[in-house]
Amino acid sequence: MQNRNLKLVALFLVAMLMPALKSVAQNAECKVMLPALTGQYAGDCKKGIAHGIGIAQGDDRYEGQFLRGFPHGTGTYTWADGSVYKGEWEKGLRNGKGEMVYTSTGVTQKGYWKNDKYVGTELINPYTVDRKDNLLSYNFRKMNSDGNELIIRIMMKGQINTKVRSLNIATNNGTQFKTGLNNGIQNVYFPFDLKITYNTSNPISKASYDVVFECTITEPGKWEVTLNN
Repeated sequence: MQNRNLKLVALFLVAMLMPALKSVAQNAECKVMLPALTGQYAGDCKKGIAHGIGIAQGDDRYEGQFLRGFPHGTGTYTWADGSVYKGEWEKGLRNGKGEMVYTSTGVTQKGYWKNDKYVGTELINPYTVDRKDNLLSYNFRKMNSDGNELIIRIMMKGQINTKVRSLNIATNNGTQFKTGLNNGIQNVYFPFDLKITYNTSNPISKASYDVVFECTITEPGKWEVTLNN
């Protein structure tokens, strides 16, 4: 009778441990994409990559949300020296609102990060639009962070607008130039103020109207601004 009870207890313990053992085996094959976090991982996994909620431990430690193997969403990252960041992440970089505590200096930074760099206690928009008369839409695209140039594209129905007349481009700095069918400004420094005015016909050339577009770009880089009529 005693042996039978011992066997039942053993079977019960094995049943209880099986999910945990299975989870360990799965997580052992679950990859974290940041080298500093490579070592041990426990949490959600998708196709062999950390995806969801998890904890990764390498030289550093991260606990929070993952996307395709990278910290993404909200989470807490602890460096080997004890410094801690708690906040928002995007593709393995600090991006958004958070708090950073530096162990070596005791300094605490609260505010916003962009591409892993602290930008201040308030999030400043990379650009603002002050006026947009007679435009269907507009679009800003940052092509890279190292440039100091602006390309202006004026479009109609997905093609270069060839009906533009009396085009005038006014800026607070930089030098204007022509690039193919588009206009540009080089040697720009930021904040950069831009005002574009012109007259254009509608797609069937039965009416015309005056367009006014004014904006300020505050974030350095090489930009492309597209105006759609």
